[in-house]
Amino acid sequence: MARTQAEPNPGDRFASGTIEQNERTNDGTLRPQDLAKDHPFELRHEVTRLNKQLEDISVALKKGDFKDLVENYTDWKKRIISNFTAGIARGLGLSVGTVVVIALLTWIASIMANLGVPYVSDFFEYIGSLIQEGRGGGS
Repeated sequence: MARTQAEPNPGDRFASGTIEQNERTNDGTLRPQDLAKDHPFELRHEVTRLNKQLEDISVALKKGDFKDLVENYTDWKKRIISNFTAGIARGLGLSVGTVVVIALLTWIASIMANLGVPYVSDFFEYIGSLIQEGRGGGS
């Protein structure tokens, strides 16, 4: 038997290229060298797009004062002072906030007790009687 070799069809655009030229990457996209061969202006557009992204990142970093942030966290003295003052502010804010909330709740409960709201006034009378018993039993 004679072996026959198949001749590539001249109209087939993939037949003239090598496997290396026509392969795609694992995610299905063409490799950069394939883009350059198939579309000569594609790389220029890609470079333009990447430059635009770099400019956007640069603007975002400038707006976010990234330089100051890096300088603050590379100097350990500034970091300690910053964390110390932040801790004091959080502790003070928590204390003041707790006092304000408890004062508001107590004020609202006293108004409800003075108005004679059934369960609230009974509760305060019960608490008052417990306090009186405690005072009388302790002295």
